[in-house]
Amino acid sequence: MAISKERKRELVAQYVELLQRAEGLVITEYRGMTMGDLDALRGKLREQNAQFTITKNTLFKIALREVGLAVPEELLSGPVATVFAFENLPGAVKTLLEFAEEQELLVVKGGILGQTTLSEAELKPLSELPPMDVLRAQLAGMVTMPLTSFMSLLEEPGRQVVGVLRAATEGVVNVLAAYTQKEEAA
Repeated sequence: MAISKERKRELVAQYVELLQRAEGLVITEYRGMTMGDLDALRGKLREQNAQFTITKNTLFKIALREVGLAVPEELLSGPVATVFAFENLPGAVKTLLEFAEEQELLVVKGGILGQTTLSEAELKPLSELPPMDVLRAQLAGMVTMPLTSFMSLLEEPGRQVVGVLRAATEGVVNVLAAYTQKEEAA
């Protein structure tokens, strides 16, 4: 059944909006999957703040051009569905790859990250990255560690001076105590 021009414009606008919000996307082929399987996948991806959308290839190519992304012709053939990852691209890719292992009818074709088209093989290492919050924490730790070490170096001479003063003070106190005991004994 043919789609009206108005509906085509709506779909292109919807794809453009999804592309603008997404930090990356994965293109799949879903030929032969049941609605139950598709719904199960959608639910798992929703937990990763990602969306699984069946896309019309010609209209999706138009939307990709409109937002200035690469149009991977080799990925956009056959019945295509796209996973739009809005926050946690590595988590969405991991969920998708795990589901594809269980469900042979789902074929992960590749993806787009920024202006780069990724093959299925290039998506695997991406799925092994920790979530963005963990990466941010690791980066913050890497940035603050040299500062912490530097502050320790600056504090060390002060600690050494305090140690010398404490030892000298204790020495004087011990000498005075010994002198006082000698005076009392005499």
